[in-house]
Amino acid sequence: MIAVGAVIVLVLAVFGWFELKDRISAQGTQAAETCVEGPAVLDVTADPDIAPQIQTLADRYTQTTPVVRDHCISVTVTATAAQAVVDALAASAGQQWPGPGPAPALWIPQSSQSIGRLSGQTGLIDGQPKSVATSPVLLAAPVALAEALTEPRIGWQDLPRLQADPNALQGLGLTGWGSLRLALPTGPGSDPSTLAAEAVAAAVSGAGAGPVTEAQAASAPVVSALSALSIGSAAAFPATADSPAVTADALAALAAQPDPTTGTLHAVAVTEQQLYAAEPDTNALTAFLPGGATPMADHPAAIIAAGWVDEARNRAAAEFVDYLRQPEQATVLREAGFRVDGKTPSAVGAVPFTPIDTTLQPATGTVADTLSRTLTHPAAARRSTVLLDVSGSMADVEGGGTRLANTTSALTEQVNRTPDYSDLGLWIYSGNFNSGMPYKTVVPTGPLSGAVGDGIRRQSINSALSSLTPATSTSTYAAVQAAYADAVRGFGADRPNSVLLITDGPNDDPSITPRQLLSSIAASSASGRPVRIDVITIGENSDADTLQSLAELTGGTVVTVATSDGPELEQAVGKLLS
Repeated sequence: MIAVGAVIVLVLAVFGWFELKDRISAQGTQAAETCVEGPAVLDVTADPDIAPQIQTLADRYTQTTPVVRDHCISVTVTATAAQAVVDALAASAGQQWPGPGPAPALWIPQSSQSIGRLSGQTGLIDGQPKSVATSPVLLAAPVALAEALTEPRIGWQDLPRLQADPNALQGLGLTGWGSLRLALPTGPGSDPSTLAAEAVAAAVSGAGAGPVTEAQAASAPVVSALSALSIGSAAAFPATADSPAVTADALAALAAQPDPTTGTLHAVAVTEQQLYAAEPDTNALTAFLPGGATPMADHPAAIIAAGWVDEARNRAAAEFVDYLRQPEQATVLREAGFRVDGKTPSAVGAVPFTPIDTTLQPATGTVADTLSRTLTHPAAARRSTVLLDVSGSMADVEGGGTRLANTTSALTEQVNRTPDYSDLGLWIYSGNFNSGMPYKTVVPTGPLSGAVGDGIRRQSINSALSSLTPATSTSTYAAVQAAYADAVRGFGADRPNSVLLITDGPNDDPSITPRQLLSSIAASSASGRPVRIDVITIGENSDADTLQSLAELTGGTVVTVATSDGPELEQAVGKLLS
């Protein structure tokens, strides 16, 4: 009887436990469904090209009454250009959102380039962003131009040549069209331009499918190519400081041209989706996909890790991203012209949705910034003669090297960045050289890509810079007279002309006075042939007043750097030779 009673008690206890467990579970579910912690809003910031579709899907998601951490979740979407979000996140340091719009827990920019630009701000992105839709970058162009570019299989590497050559399209059978006149806007929402620049850089530098490295982005061939594109873009679709050029405006202007033959604009770098969305207003245009690795606007969904994102919103963002990537939601995105999961929308007249053979691997944010700087500040064609002081004081040690070694290093970096179409030369001066003169023409001024002696001028200048050694005295005035007169004689009419004097001390040749120097320079100048004398002086220089008068007389600039060891010298060289 005792044993039977014990069994009965045990059975009743087990039954009671399960009843209690089910009741607790039901109460938990009921509490969750009634949002005991109240409502919570998941703020999403998305690029304007995809924001409407994200809002549609957000409304669908909200209708499923999602509950996260006992909060009823609703989703709002704000359309904001990526650069504004990058700037705001960087300024916030993850603490307080400065705007624009609500503080986002989830961000969907046009491309991973934008997220890469936050690489210097650690901890702002939680986990690895996931792409929700893609769209290749291509050229929107009139049908006749697209057909002319297709047959010879024009690639990304060909675009700079077609942009710079005023008769380039004549060779493709387009009489009277002139050059390519491709617009690469750099205003808000113009990621396609920097993505196109990345594709050009990969093709020109031999990076293949990428990613493009920092060294490749800063190399002379890439700087030359992007500068040519940028200069041509500014002529085809001008912008002002108050009204920067943006992709949407350029596309609308291209479509509105009544006759592309005589129009100032022939093509615009856009995403495939942007051209698709502009139908039927752009029915006179079509898509041209240059040969080579294709850059993609991959629309990554990035969860923000910041003080304004609590655990509930963090988890809600992750769940919403998973919802966006479900196959059931892909139709909304495809109908707007995006590619999702390798599937494309139905072709329309302007957009055939050509298969992509090779996708360009995205570069780092640092590389993207370098390419963007070249687009916004192209290296214009110029003609410059570097006049370098190699007197004995240039042997003084500053930092890890002599003044001369530090200076030639800075010059070499600039020579490597200077585009092929610029003219550059190198003179040195000190005491008497073998010619009996206090100066020497090491490499005569001319196109960097041109032949000089047994080699190419760029290599000849770099080789000469690496072999220079300090000499004796400082005959600055005589050297400036000779270099300036030579620059006036060899004036390049289609570009700025200058002599860049780099010195670390005063003139010690008494045969020429400061007044005689200035009079000689004034006499050597020629109407219609302006040559600027720029000066970089290292350390204190008792000749400072004369050098300042020399620069002012010719419209030049004087930059004083305290030491040759540091970024100031390299920055000064870059400023005065760009």
